[in-house]
Amino acid sequence: MRPSLFAALFTTFLAVAPAAAQTTVIKPSDMATSVADVVADPSKWFYFNDENNTIDNTLGSFVVGPGMPPLGTESVEISVFGTQRRNLATYRFSGVTLASLTQLGYSTYTPTAGNPGATTRAAYLQFNVDFNGSDTWQRRLVFLPMDNGAVVQDQWQAWDAIANGNAKWRYSGPTWPGTLISGSTPRTWSNILASYPGVRVRVTDSWLGIRVGEPYPNGYTTNLDAFVIGTNAGTAVFDFDFSNAPASKSECMQGGWQTLTRADGSSFPNQGQCIQYVNTGK
Repeated sequence: MRPSLFAALFTTFLAVAPAAAQTTVIKPSDMATSVADVVADPSKWFYFNDENNTIDNTLGSFVVGPGMPPLGTESVEISVFGTQRRNLATYRFSGVTLASLTQLGYSTYTPTAGNPGATTRAAYLQFNVDFNGSDTWQRRLVFLPMDNGAVVQDQWQAWDAIANGNAKWRYSGPTWPGTLISGSTPRTWSNILASYPGVRVRVTDSWLGIRVGEPYPNGYTTNLDAFVIGTNAGTAVFDFDFSNAPASKSECMQGGWQTLTRADGSSFPNQGQCIQYVNTGK
């Protein structure tokens, strides 16, 4: 469903990545809980209900594990039932061209206990797409894990949504624009760029989300972490984690170490030990 509630609220915002690689820890308190929150700061992440186009902070939760997440010790967990379609989403990548991207991916964990149906179910990446620069509603590009490898339950998997141009994407419309090719037919990243040279994330409705949920009667559960997006200018990594442990050296500097803790809750006596913890986990 198109998130039209927000279509008129945003203009171009935020270059895709900082000048150098940077990890940003997203904590529960950082999540937007209303439209007003997102209007005030479009860089925020939020839980999005794709059934009725609303932000709802009860749709997901931060949990410890499962297992060893790729970043930190926690992750976001989303469970759905029936036709529910819930997302971990953001508007922060407005107008980013697909040709500029060097990295795009995320990690999932699909537990056996939360998945009574097909083992191919896993959260999938999608975003509002602009093929021709007109910034009109042109539906979404969709990256399905099951098109790009075997989904394995009870372990973390990193999904590369570019994969040297070989990652496969679908289109949510009936046919790919300007063709008779069904939108459900996967096309590679390289093929999409060749066919639509200016393709980008839409500017004024720059919704991007990782969705859990399709019309499965018995639903499923997926945990999410480590969303990464990069250009030649740098890479931005997002760690969904509720601990107060530092994720980068910069967090330890300028007195930051005084408000941070290790994952076990113990404090740092000085900046040096905070930086050592970032480097070694000890």
